[in-house]
Amino acid sequence: MLTCLKLKRFSFFIILITWSCVTACDDVDKIEPTEEGIFINEIFASGEDWIELYNALGTSKDIGGYIIADEGNEYSLPSGTSISANGFIVLLCNDLGTGLNTNFKLSSDGETVSLKNTEGTLIDEVEFPNLDNGQSYARFPDGSDFWEITGITTQGESNGDDSAPAINSISRDPLVPAFNESVVVTAELISITDVASVTLHYNFDDGSFTEVAMTYQSGTSYIATIPGMDAEGTVKYYVEAIGTNGSSSFKPASAPESTEDYLLNTDSLPQLVINEFMASNVSCCPDTDGDEEEFDDWIEIHNIGTTSVNIAGMYLSDDKDDPFGNKISSDDATATTIPAGGYLVLWADGSTSQGVLHLNFSLSSSGEDIGLFYIDGRTIDTYTYDAQDDDISWGRTTDAGTTWGAMTTPTPGLSNN
Repeated sequence: MLTCLKLKRFSFFIILITWSCVTACDDVDKIEPTEEGIFINEIFASGEDWIELYNALGTSKDIGGYIIADEGNEYSLPSGTSISANGFIVLLCNDLGTGLNTNFKLSSDGETVSLKNTEGTLIDEVEFPNLDNGQSYARFPDGSDFWEITGITTQGESNGDDSAPAINSISRDPLVPAFNESVVVTAELISITDVASVTLHYNFDDGSFTEVAMTYQSGTSYIATIPGMDAEGTVKYYVEAIGTNGSSSFKPASAPESTEDYLLNTDSLPQLVINEFMASNVSCCPDTDGDEEEFDDWIEIHNIGTTSVNIAGMYLSDDKDDPFGNKISSDDATATTIPAGGYLVLWADGSTSQGVLHLNFSLSSSGEDIGLFYIDGRTIDTYTYDAQDDDISWGRTTDAGTTWGAMTTPTPGLSNN
């Protein structure tokens, strides 16, 4: 009986020690920042990335040798860097790695940013979320523990006490409107808390903007309708959200200078077809437009009409439901014009800087869509393909025919017959 009692007490003692160890061990990796008066105060990560630091002290602070880091890089601030009392300093995250330019960029999908002092002690750390263009992640007020996505950036200045409403996205339905077809615009906000109003602004062919109050729908969405138009032209639109504090934000962020738009057009669609493509170019067909020979994915367009067609302003996409994937540049009409009965090869290499015939996407060898769309988004031709083999193209067995097949001898820019 006594032995049994001792064993129970001993077991309880072991359990207690184990529980204490687990609790202590769980806390080992949780390093809390040291309070030092210097804060990461605002983050912008959807364009020309930057991080703003704030000095909450009543005196200037030398931060030379402090280390700013994202999840994979560290950058030491240069000697002599200081922040004035209650002041701000902005670090540009642009990969330059000199002065106030860090050796890394930020991810708009979100990541963790940290700040260490000269002793390597963590003094601040923040994990920021996905940020859309024009949005920042900021403390309200400066140096506080409260972070929020805001629709107005305040680079190098106080964030104030309240954020501006942040518009996450705007969309339209239908995506490619027809004549006299009304368009429903939906605005998705980050939060509807403290939102006073949401307004849709639209015009037709650069006329004056018409304002329409958007109606709360559900969740964080607001909707409004642009009436149908009975003439050719361009409809431009943007959304404005105003907070109860009077601050406002826009989508696109730089509206009305930049807007969303759609084109109403009555052109007959050109007689073009996707005729052949290669989604796994390993050593077959070289692209020589760059500094060195490359083996990139490619798409061949065939003009089956009797007149030449300039495809500038049209779109190619690797998603048939997204007609506005890659807009063909109008910088070189000679390069983008397909003669009657002719062929044109475009390189799907994600390197538009190499020229007008280079697209902003690559093709997936495991299968996806290819779509060719007119200047207003109307579908000219689409094709959905399955997994592809290396150095074997897939094309119409006769030019413009309906039967497709594998081509062990690819013919980019030439007839498939």
